[in-house]
Amino acid sequence: MRKRQSYDEAALQEIVHRALSRRQFLGRTAVAAGGLAFGSAFLSACAKKEGGAVADSAQAAAATATGTVKISNWPLYIDKETVAQFEQATGIKAEYSEDVNDNNEFFAKIDEPLKRGQSIDRDVIILTDWMAGRLIKLGYVQPIPDAKFPNKANLVDSLRNVGFDPGRKFSVPWLSGMTGVGYNPKRTGRELTSINDIFDPKFKGQVTMLTEMRDTLGLVMLGLGKDPANCTSDDAKAACAKIKKYRENGHIRKFTGNDYANDLAQGNIAVAIAWSGDIQGLAADNPELRWIAPKEGAMMYSDNMLIPKTAEHPDLAAAWMNYCYDPAHSAQIVTAAPYISAVKGAGEALAKIDPELAKSPLVNPPEELRARLHVFKWLEDAEDQEFNRLFQDAIGA
Repeated sequence: MRKRQSYDEAALQEIVHRALSRRQFLGRTAVAAGGLAFGSAFLSACAKKEGGAVADSAQAAAATATGTVKISNWPLYIDKETVAQFEQATGIKAEYSEDVNDNNEFFAKIDEPLKRGQSIDRDVIILTDWMAGRLIKLGYVQPIPDAKFPNKANLVDSLRNVGFDPGRKFSVPWLSGMTGVGYNPKRTGRELTSINDIFDPKFKGQVTMLTEMRDTLGLVMLGLGKDPANCTSDDAKAACAKIKKYRENGHIRKFTGNDYANDLAQGNIAVAIAWSGDIQGLAADNPELRWIAPKEGAMMYSDNMLIPKTAEHPDLAAAWMNYCYDPAHSAQIVTAAPYISAVKGAGEALAKIDPELAKSPLVNPPEELRARLHVFKWLEDAEDQEFNRLFQDAIGA
């Protein structure tokens, strides 16, 4: 693997050993408690290096703003300094809640009030691509007031126009991550390079896949030579047929959420379709674990900031977004949540805070790796139902 990958695989494995995982902490409370202590010390050091500088653009965008902005995000997805520094820079109070534990679960909480036009007591919510698209389609979010968000110009070109939100009128990414293959080389007996390695007969009964349809189906499609960004119903049928075949013959042990991580760490399985962040949190228990972006490509997802249609302070929401889209501030966030920033210049800013972290392809993918990242196409309602029906049948749900 180290010899065949053109990006710096050694740097990737190093960051796997030292970084924190948002999804991992959701599934393993005990590990989270220890990780928080590490994160706190690490962030303190980073804050000293950065010096807590504030961008003039953040002050300008919020010059006339007062009040409180209320934000819902996933747990352990921000550093310890940003909220306080935002308040100091803008004069806006921020109530930051880590209360998004699952896209569907959060949707169940906000669906009825938003349907009725009632407040959910939030100005910013952060949800994954497909759920962000659902809210946009339902009319549950309002346009971002771009006049209060000059730093929106810093959004990377590759994410400026997405199927679920053309032109990014309603959403901007918080952070992005990758879905690829996690494995234990002691169990596999070799290094893996392809998504199709997961189907090696030697690994029968030692493989797990994710219940997240777009991640699992997307990777299997890539292994079949199909692009998930432009896939058809026939492509979905072919990928689902392959998944079903390997489920029925006992090759695939089970389909999981985050709980594959425990099995991988304990050696119960050899290979898993895995989120890039998750393997990081397992390093203390098992430093042998690897995560790769297969040669055919990996799936990329983003968690996106949105403003609910009933938000009381959309201008304050835009001020928060503007602050986080300053490259130095985005880089500071990445020190605690080592995923991929969507902000131009964040990589260079990160190099000033933590040069070693900035070298990692996990948070700053080189062009070779970025070129192999795929976003699953936006599915209209009928197509979404068909794909989900095919996938649920394939995994035996």
